[in-house]
Amino acid sequence: MIRRRLPAAPSRPKLGVSETAERLSRLAATMARLTEVIAEETRLVRAGAYQAAGALESSKGELSSRYMLDIGAVSASREALAAQPQEQLAEIERLHVTFRAALEENLAVLGTARSVAESLMRGVSEELAARETPRTYGADAATRQRPPSAPVALSRRS
Repeated sequence: MIRRRLPAAPSRPKLGVSETAERLSRLAATMARLTEVIAEETRLVRAGAYQAAGALESSKGELSSRYMLDIGAVSASREALAAQPQEQLAEIERLHVTFRAALEENLAVLGTARSVAESLMRGVSEELAARETPRTYGADAATRQRPPSAPVALSRRS
C-alpha cells in the first residue's frame, strides 16, 4: 500500500496590534450582519417563505467565510489580541453570545422544517405506493401487506 503524505496546513501569519484591531472591527461588523441574516432566515422559514429564505444563502455563505477567516487570523495572533482594549473584546464576546443564540434558534427552526418536509414526502410516497398496489386477498382471506413505498424524486427547479 502506498501512503501519500498530505501537505501540512499553512500556518497563519500573526497579525500586529493595529492589524488585529482592524480585524476585530471587521469581525464585529461581520458577526452583526451574519446574526441579522440568520434571524431573517429564521423568520422567513417560520413564515413558510422558503424561496425567500433560500435567497439569503449566498450572503450567509459569504459572511460565514469572512467570519471564519477573521476568527482564524485573530486566534493566531494571541499576543496582539491580548493588547486590545477590554471594551472591544467585551463587545466581541457579547456579539458572539447573540450570534450563538440566533444560530441555535435557526438550527432548531430549520430542523423542524426539514422534519416536516420529510414527513410530508414520506406520506406522499406511501400514498402513491398504496394506489399502485393491487388489492388482493391471500389464501386465508386476509389482505396482503403493502410493499414498501417507492422512492420519490423532488426537483428544486420549481
